[in-house]
Amino acid sequence: MVDVSAGRGGPTASMTERVESLDLNVPYVEWSAVFAGAVVALAVAFVLLTFGSAVGLSAVSPWTSTSNTVTAVSIGAGFWMVLVHVWAFALGGYLAGRMRHRRPGAAPAEVDFRDGAHGGAVWGLSVTAGAIVAAMVAGSVLRGGAELGASAARNVSDPTSIATDALLRTTRTEGGRAEDSRAEITRILTRSAGRGEVAPADRTYIAQLVAARTGIPQPEAEQRVNETLTQMKNAADRARKTAVVFGFLTAATLMLAAAAAWWGATVGGRHRDENTIWAGFARRSPSL
Repeated sequence: MVDVSAGRGGPTASMTERVESLDLNVPYVEWSAVFAGAVVALAVAFVLLTFGSAVGLSAVSPWTSTSNTVTAVSIGAGFWMVLVHVWAFALGGYLAGRMRHRRPGAAPAEVDFRDGAHGGAVWGLSVTAGAIVAAMVAGSVLRGGAELGASAARNVSDPTSIATDALLRTTRTEGGRAEDSRAEITRILTRSAGRGEVAPADRTYIAQLVAARTGIPQPEAEQRVNETLTQMKNAADRARKTAVVFGFLTAATLMLAAAAAWWGATVGGRHRDENTIWAGFARRSPSL
């Protein structure tokens, strides 16, 4: 039999001795350790992210915030998110690696791999659970807002409403309501968003409505319309770029978290074999 109490640096048994010493009652994957590590990782991440959001909100004033302040807070929030996920999954992986039973007779390299694989399982289980919860929340929000937005969406995209607007176009404001003009302009802009640009005739008509409603000269109304359309285009472009950056940051954070969970599990397994007292991820010999 092989003495596993000597740790990973102990004597190496022959293949026959290792096979004879295998304990078939020890499972290859101990889901109890994986679940425990995943629960701890998710809990730690939730607490630290909540703390970070509270600190970030307290650091920004709604009355004196500038673009530089918002940018600095955004960078700090991204760094904090990465740090929290790396730390939480490293801790969860450590617990899974330390709590799982080492299979007697397994080679040191195999033990390292199995410990790391348990850390990877902690990461996979946590990410899957988080994705399921996020999908459920998003589905609930979408279902709740679907009925509220259905009527407005039909009015905006209804071909009949669009044709009626074209037939009844007028710049006369006598007896007309500002809400009607707003709704018509909204339908025009929404329809034009699908094409990526506003047709020249629609642009001119919107300027005429603005001039009629506000009393400003036609050239000034056209300039206001052009500026507004440019701002809308820039805002949409910024939103698209922000979504891309956020997606890359999320993917990179999750990959770093996976590496941290794998590494933490191998450290936990090493401390388990060496009977090391918990002192973070450092090594401390047990007191006699």
